[in-house]
Amino acid sequence: MNYRKFFACFGMSIISLLSLVPSAEAKTKTPYLTPKTLYLEADASLLDNVNDSVFWVPRGGSLFNKNYEFWKVDGTKLFDAKWEKTDAGAPVFNSGVVAMRRPSDNIMRKGPICLLYTDGRIKDLNVKWERVTNFMDGVAVVVPNFGSAEAFYIDTTGKRIYPNIKVDGNSFNFIRPLRDGLRAYKAYRGEWGYIDANGVVKLSPKYKDARDFSEGYAWVTTEDGTRLLIDKTGKSVFQASSGTARTSDVVNGIFYVDEGPSTCYYDVKGNKLGCFEAGNQFYGGYAFVYRPEDFGDVNTLLIDSAMNIVRELSWTLVDGSQVSEKKPIFTSSGLANVNNHNIGGNSYLLLPNAEIDLIGFENNRDVVVSINEFKPVSDCGYFIANISIELDAWSRLNGRAVIKTTGEVVMIVSEDKGFVRSYGPGYPVRQSDLDANGGSFTIKAIDIK
Repeated sequence: MNYRKFFACFGMSIISLLSLVPSAEAKTKTPYLTPKTLYLEADASLLDNVNDSVFWVPRGGSLFNKNYEFWKVDGTKLFDAKWEKTDAGAPVFNSGVVAMRRPSDNIMRKGPICLLYTDGRIKDLNVKWERVTNFMDGVAVVVPNFGSAEAFYIDTTGKRIYPNIKVDGNSFNFIRPLRDGLRAYKAYRGEWGYIDANGVVKLSPKYKDARDFSEGYAWVTTEDGTRLLIDKTGKSVFQASSGTARTSDVVNGIFYVDEGPSTCYYDVKGNKLGCFEAGNQFYGGYAFVYRPEDFGDVNTLLIDSAMNIVRELSWTLVDGSQVSEKKPIFTSSGLANVNNHNIGGNSYLLLPNAEIDLIGFENNRDVVVSINEFKPVSDCGYFIANISIELDAWSRLNGRAVIKTTGEVVMIVSEDKGFVRSYGPGYPVRQSDLDANGGSFTIKAIDIK
């Protein structure tokens, strides 16, 4: 494939900002395309995240293991499509690196695992290593041999670290982030404990399960199934009732516990602050809670840390069913993606105070454009959304867009060749014309104001 085909600038006028929140001076953003927006011809069906400003697309490969190609959001192809994943999940760049496997010409033998870096470097690892996880805050877990339950940590250079720590290699959840200076780890014999950034055991492995720390507290489960909220010394500060369905991390000094049909909020001293039919985790001083629908079209409330109702929200913005699923979920970007499929609903990026930061775009004019179904915002400030552009009944593009939180669409990924056809001067050209003209084309400016 001639990868110059990827460079296709979309010239589109910037969409006017729309006011969708109650205050007169507050305005929201909408996604928009610019003359710098790029087009990449590739399968976008699995594209759902951008990490370290890098995303991947699949290119062929076997039925059971796709080949992965990596691109930067600035339009630079980082690595060709000659890499296979080495772990169960999708490959994710973190700390500037990802572990991938070189394909092998011998179907009876796997290729070696390598480290790929965001600066384009490649480093071979030990050819005997069977499996390497994605990195998380600078470390990954290596399973050295097939069927081996004993695994260990490496750093981003591929060097083994924490020699006294033996990790359970049978778990799919054994690489955990460093939070509040502690990292949960599953020891060789299956119990969970915590190590610090230097691999020193701070809380010995004795728990059946363990969550990540947040604001100095973490939930653990003891061998008899008791769920405890502990501090960084291992001291229990709260015990959840038997049969508790879900609990939240401590955020803004508050956590929730599902108690029967209600979601109840507590502070870290164990004081019950209030209960609602459902609610999500606090973030930025607010939480979304649900109340029965007999209050009209308002069934979601925004509360502050004092349990005061500060806003009533229409079901077309945040429906109570989403809150029952403990959504919206805010990422480190300070934004939550909401895809509301109710009548009049839309896709949003919400701020913790329930103001809309960015709203999906749809029109029904001569050129039909839709940018919706937002994925969560990554740490690097990008997110994925579905995009559809239809010039007429015979020419359309359906794919996914890579978008900044400013709303700028930096890249469109799609396999739809129906969009690439001849309309005359200034319009898209046929794929055969791409081959003849060197692979670069410009799509006619589309006014979607």
